[in-house]
Amino acid sequence: MLLTVDIGNSHIVVGAYPMPGPEEPAGPEPEPPVAVWRLSSDPRRTEDEYRLLLRRLWEEQGYRAESFGDAVLCSVVAPLTDIWAHLLERQLGRAPLLVDHTLELGISLGVDRPDSVGRDRLADAVAGYERTQGPAIVVDFGTATTFNVVSREGTFLGGAIAPGLGTVTDALVRRASALPAVELAPPPQAIGRSTVPAIQSGLIYGYVGLVEGLLARLVAELGERPQVHATGGLGHIIAPLTSAIHRYDPWLTLAGMRSIYRRNRGCPPS
Repeated sequence: MLLTVDIGNSHIVVGAYPMPGPEEPAGPEPEPPVAVWRLSSDPRRTEDEYRLLLRRLWEEQGYRAESFGDAVLCSVVAPLTDIWAHLLERQLGRAPLLVDHTLELGISLGVDRPDSVGRDRLADAVAGYERTQGPAIVVDFGTATTFNVVSREGTFLGGAIAPGLGTVTDALVRRASALPAVELAPPPQAIGRSTVPAIQSGLIYGYVGLVEGLLARLVAELGERPQVHATGGLGHIIAPLTSAIHRYDPWLTLAGMRSIYRRNRGCPPS
């Protein structure tokens, strides 16, 4: 099996997939992982701490290190990249494939500084284009919300980066001491008749407005109508509230990583 390890600013998502073959076709319906584990991104944790946590999570679902033949690693947290690269090499006996702009991606890069693009954005763009086989925008709702635009010809054009919904919420509660923490859920109406639903309205429906406004500008500049995919931990909150997003897939980034692995390593090591 193949391990996909996506290290973000808040969480580390580890997915297990069947090992892909080099000629495996991409389809419009993403294949979900057979197992997923989620850990917090904490650069203060040592490699040994992460190793013990990971092995415990594996064992709870009947997996061992020997269950996995290889791994692909996508990280936007530099201190954790080396920790996890070494951890995976020790556990699996082979260095993981590190996602970056120098790999064969199946798309071209039409940005000014390919080396500065977040690895997760590359994986999102790859998966979005493979699902659509045409113009696509992937909105990834994480600590930051990224909008990743791919043309009909398969060129990643860049996009936009906005503060994430959770980041905005934390900043509001921290800076406005009189306001209570609230559940991130849409209230029944936009006019809040007390403090909590008023905050929820501003956060949720206000964020929907941000997403719709940015998407409208991106689509206008792209000059063609793309399929819009959403992913990320908070995407399930926003995606159902707007017709501007066509589908939500929580594992789209992992699917992009698996596709990148397939293009660069193909079959499991002998």
